[in-house]
Order: sequence, then C-alpha cells, then structure tokens
Amino acid sequence: MSLKYLQLFFCVVFLVQATDVLAHSSVNESSDPTDNLVPIDIVIPGPLDGNKVRNPFIEGLLRLVFRKENYRVNIVYHKRSYTQGRALKELSDGSEIDLNWSTTSKDREALLRAIKFPLYRGLIGWRVALIRPSDQALFSEVKTKQDLQQLLAVQRFDWTDYEVFKENQLPIEGNFTFPLLSKAITSGIADYFPRSVLEVVTESEHERNKALVIEESLLFKYKAAYYFFVQKDNEALATILESGLEKAFVDGSYQVLFTQHFGHSLAKLGLDERVVIELSNTSFPVEEHAEKYWLK
Repeated sequence: MSLKYLQLFFCVVFLVQATDVLAHSSVNESSDPTDNLVPIDIVIPGPLDGNKVRNPFIEGLLRLVFRKENYRVNIVYHKRSYTQGRALKELSDGSEIDLNWSTTSKDREALLRAIKFPLYRGLIGWRVALIRPSDQALFSEVKTKQDLQQLLAVQRFDWTDYEVFKENQLPIEGNFTFPLLSKAITSGIADYFPRSVLEVVTESEHERNKALVIEESLLFKYKAAYYFFVQKDNEALATILESGLEKAFVDGSYQVLFTQHFGHSLAKLGLDERVVIELSNTSFPVEEHAEKYWLK
C-alpha cells in the first residue's frame, strides 16, 4: 500500500460502515446488567504524566476485544504508574498487572507471551520528528542516513527506538525523563525528537512542545510492532486477546476504532511527499508473521 493511498485510506475507508459496525460492537462498554456479558477486571499500569487515562486507543481496543469474546471488561489502574520498561519487568515478575503493551523485541518475547497482532498496524515504526522551527531548512537537506550523522536525536533509553537509532549509527541521547525530551530540543542540547506518525500531531499541540514544530520533509521507517504482552502461563487471557482481536479485524470494528483515533492526524502529515529514511531493526523477531494486519 503506497503512502499516498494510505492517506486516502484513513480519510474514507470504513466511514460508511462505521455507524453500523460500532452500533453492534460498541467501544464504550454498556452498564446494562441484562446485556449477558460476563464482567471481568483487568489490571494495567496507571496513567503517566498526570493524565487521567493511560492510553485512550488501547483502552478502547481492550473494551472492544473483550466484548467480542462476550466479556464486559473493567479496566483497573494499578496504583503505580510504571514506565514502559518497568511495567514489562513487573509483569514478568508476576506482579498484580495482568497485561501491558509495548514494542516487541527478541528479549521481551523471551520473557513474556506476545499476542502477535500489531496494535498500530506497524505504523509505530514510522517516525517524523519534532524540531526547532529555525532548523527546517537544515533538515530539508537530509536525504540519507549519513546526512544525519551531525545531528543528535533524543529518545528514552528504555524504548526500543533508542536501540534502533544506535544500531543505525545515528547519534542519540537517552538519559532524559520524558518531560525533558522536548526541552532538550528547545535548549539546543539535541536537534530532533522522532515520534510515531500516530502521536506526533497530538504531541505537537501539547504545552511542552509549544516551541517546536513537526519536521516537514523526512519519514523514518523501520520494522516495529506494538503487541499486548501477558505472562507466559496466562493462557486464558492470551486466548481472549488473540480471538477477540481477530474477530474485530475481520468484521472491521478494529479498523473503525483505529481510524477514529488516528485517521485525521495521519492525513495532516503529507507522508507521500516525504523522503523515506529506511532503518534496520535487528531486535525485531525474524519469525514474525500475520502480514495481513500490517500497513505497507
């Protein structure tokens, strides 16, 4: 699927069927006790950075998926607001967390059971950058990975993206807390902050990024997928997630939810007009499959 077609896809696909699909597969759970759904509690890490919700798309998806399996899920936040890396460790150690979601890697799949449905259809590995407005001309001259050697990126050290940039010999700094990543750009310590095409438009509107802009000319692409992760021996939860995700994909309700959350933002980025910088990611498990879920 071309980038140009992708933009059109998110603008028009499923709009006709959205009302009908969501009417029968509501993302918002009913509280009607006569709906014959079995109630179930699922504990996830608490919200970060003072937010009230950890991840609106993921939580909507969990409600949709459990409903497909005839459960009415009650999402319970753990009292601790773990970062991504710490949440995965707590999950693998058998803490009170039932599941988490994260970019996959060989190491993470060795510790936990990955539900191999790419929650963001692979677009988590499509990145554009937040930069200082005065630097757009500089980035417009970049055509290859080698052109980026004199520029410094920032990411969190516990994000798989950090290792991807290191693997591709692109200068990167990872020793900032999340709120300070943007400040590293505005202060001149670093030059760009790569963000997923799914989140960069929303993040650019946040107060902490008011002095930054979305870079207009580049698109970084590497193989990456966000999966749900559960404990290795939690067969029951894994089965619910695998079956519910497949049903939601087949009947189109997953695509409707995805478009509702990300279609408008993706259409703003001009993806088809950008220079693509392909990056390798050897931490991505080579045996991954289910290509039908991925956008190309």
